[in-house]
Amino acid sequence: MQQQTEWVWTLRPLTSPTEFIGLIRLSLEVDNNRGFWLVPEWQGQGYMREACHAATDFWFNQLKQPVLRAPKAKANRRSLKISQQSGMRMIREEIGEYHIGDIPSTLWEITREEWNGRYTDP
Repeated sequence: MQQQTEWVWTLRPLTSPTEFIGLIRLSLEVDNNRGFWLVPEWQGQGYMREACHAATDFWFNQLKQPVLRAPKAKANRRSLKISQQSGMRMIREEIGEYHIGDIPSTLWEITREEWNGRYTDP
């Protein structure tokens, strides 16, 4: 974070701020600008969608980056849904390297203009 090439936040519930339930990361890494992880018991409740919205807005409107790209494990339906709901589009399919090995993956993208236009258009 000191080098201004990567930004990481932990996710913690308001009711228990010492409890770590996930993280979200932004990076200047090519084709891997945003990644996240959430404890399974906390999934499906909107926490990561909220965190992704805040991180994506930071990426575009504080860091002034022109495009955000995020790889997704093809089988991770919840992660794919977050990308779809935030206006991202899939730009390619490939085999991605993950902690469990090489698996089918997709790459998602949204531009700053597209992101900011989502909240100003009627």
